[in-house]
Amino acid sequence: MGAQFRHWIQKKWMMPVFLIALLFIMAAFGEITSSPDASASIQIAGSAAFSSPPNINEISERVEVRKNLSYSDTANSFLDIYYPKDGAPSMPVILWIHGGGYVGGSKDSRQDYAMALADAGYVVANIDYALAPESLYPGPVLQANKALAYMQLHAAEYGGDMDRVFVGGDSAGAQIASQVASLVSNVELAETMAIQPAIANSQLQGALLLCGLYNLDTVRATAFPNIDVYLSAYTGAEPFESFQRIDELSTVQHVTSNFPPAFITVGDADPFVSQSTELADVLQSYDVPVSSVFFEGTQKNLKHEYQYDLSTEDARETLDKTLQFLFIHSQ
Repeated sequence: MGAQFRHWIQKKWMMPVFLIALLFIMAAFGEITSSPDASASIQIAGSAAFSSPPNINEISERVEVRKNLSYSDTANSFLDIYYPKDGAPSMPVILWIHGGGYVGGSKDSRQDYAMALADAGYVVANIDYALAPESLYPGPVLQANKALAYMQLHAAEYGGDMDRVFVGGDSAGAQIASQVASLVSNVELAETMAIQPAIANSQLQGALLLCGLYNLDTVRATAFPNIDVYLSAYTGAEPFESFQRIDELSTVQHVTSNFPPAFITVGDADPFVSQSTELADVLQSYDVPVSSVFFEGTQKNLKHEYQYDLSTEDARETLDKTLQFLFIHSQ
């Protein structure tokens, strides 16, 4: 009886402790949806600071912004579109998916970065999506697919060419973007998830994957701060590895030779180094073109989300390499 009582007490306490931890973490993200300035200053523990491009004022003069367009009836289904005021008649389209541990973040916090991409001659759709734990997996994947469907209908209004599409994101957003790329390029995964991709594989020209997670079997071993809380919030399972559909989130398991060319980067002090290098290795084993920016052995101490600190030379150089990748694969 005593052992049974102790087990009952442990079960009763488990969920409140999990919820308290999640609420604490979500409080840290509380300001993220309020404004670009607020969201830029509040990040996952151990992440780099966000800094705008040094020439953001000039970029803002050259880039048109359309805010808060509704792309679906699902909660928090809004996107911003950025495009050059004097752009070409037909420009490639980039769908950008923000990170934030699935429980936080917003499109506003990625606006300056996305505008820098648009300034180089792209139509960028920067999306919000419903956050965990109110919205569980596969909600954001479904929303990203709906955002692509929206762009199929409306991209041309902004000069976008939906025959030249890229998907991209950072951190949790990179995982979502990589899964969207897998859905489009892997019929078996799309059938398993019962999702009809909004675009054809021939339309998807590349994936931009920044500091993401791509193998749910090994991600706990990275010791990324609070990774168990984030993924339990997203999947609704504790531990997250017990989630029945967990393998769907592991992009390394769904790569085929049809996966689009990928640009992958991660800082040398980011716990997700092994996740990025493994994905690059798997893609190359299928002869998928990969452009990578890794810093192993450099001792630069570049943290998670280093690419958004555009006050640094390393972030600016990576942005330049991102734009080179986009140019090569959008011809």
